[in-house]
Amino acid sequence: MSIEDKAAYRWPMLACLFAINLVVNGFTVHVLPPLFPRVAAEMGLGYAQLGSIWGAVALGMLLFSLVGGVAADRFGLKRVISVALACAAVLGGARGLAHNYWTLWLCMLLMGASYGFVIPNLTKGVAMWFGPSELGRANGLLLVGPSMGAGLGLMTGAPLAAALGNWQNVMFLGGGLSLLVWVLWLAAAREREPAGTMAEILRSRPGVREGLRRVFTVKEIWVICFVELFIVGRMAAIVGLLPSFLVSRGMSDTEAGVFVSLANWVSVLGMVVGPWLSDRVGLRKVFIWPFLLVNTALIALLAVLWGWPLYAVWILSGLLAGFGLPQLRSIIMELKEIGPALAGSAFGGVFTFNRIGSFAIPWLMGVVMSGTAVAALGVYFVAGLGLIPAALVLLVRETGHRARRGMREDAG
Repeated sequence: MSIEDKAAYRWPMLACLFAINLVVNGFTVHVLPPLFPRVAAEMGLGYAQLGSIWGAVALGMLLFSLVGGVAADRFGLKRVISVALACAAVLGGARGLAHNYWTLWLCMLLMGASYGFVIPNLTKGVAMWFGPSELGRANGLLLVGPSMGAGLGLMTGAPLAAALGNWQNVMFLGGGLSLLVWVLWLAAAREREPAGTMAEILRSRPGVREGLRRVFTVKEIWVICFVELFIVGRMAAIVGLLPSFLVSRGMSDTEAGVFVSLANWVSVLGMVVGPWLSDRVGLRKVFIWPFLLVNTALIALLAVLWGWPLYAVWILSGLLAGFGLPQLRSIIMELKEIGPALAGSAFGGVFTFNRIGSFAIPWLMGVVMSGTAVAALGVYFVAGLGLIPAALVLLVRETGHRARRGMREDAG
């Protein structure tokens, strides 16, 4: 079997990976931000503390993503995810037992540590099961999961708290749903049996130290690490603190949660259409940096608009955000120095950096909002950070099939 062969079980495996992204990485995490006004009132917290709590899950991930990726490369995808997913479910529910800032922060930190062994390896699973002709679409579909899950969490967080009596019961619900996904994973997930070219690649896989050396001597890996630091960090900051910002301007917590969820729902369309167009055109970069530039201006407008213009700008921002991230993940998989054998280590490194952004940027946004007493300045600050990844993407090697074909023709 060659890497290009279409393994029969690839779509059921994608469904398993999608379910984890939908429930665990999507709903269970993102059901908390619309509850932050209730949490803040109960615990007496400000923007900076809320940003720190929201960033703690990313801090846990950044500490363990590289370890988790290397572990999956060495011990197998199913085994590593099985153990970590059970821990993630228990810790997600344990947030409901938190009674002050530090206990909630610690629950989020430990939850993120378990995620470090799960989330980077979902993309490795795509690299193991899908060949280049379907890679962009498979990555896009995988990323639809957390967008839909986040949309559900943001939209239903406040209504669920009202229905269940308090925000703590919503945390227990998220933990229970995550346990159901864990059972699904145990029952349905498989390791891909190596054969043909895939088997040859895996047999020649280097040791941990040599594998890491190979991964982090590739310039594009370092550049994409920093690109994702700013992209994912900005997304985390906006999703985490925008509901509280909107409530301070007069929205109800339910309306604010529904509003923030809209970008996630619309991004699903971008994550399907963007990779499809990228696969058809055979280029990756052109579907990343222009959208980052436009999104910078759109995010800045969130600080001043209201009514239907605010909704229109936010929806367009979500659509454009959905275009870029799948292409970044495809570029990593298509780098000849990486491939399926080192995908876990590569994505472990990338997720370490994007979680640095997810930890630091929400906290910085909260500090700006609280320290200046002008909450809108935090929105402007996060918007302006979008210029950095847009510039960095230009330094990345093009890996789409049109570029690869051109290189082969030049060599011939």
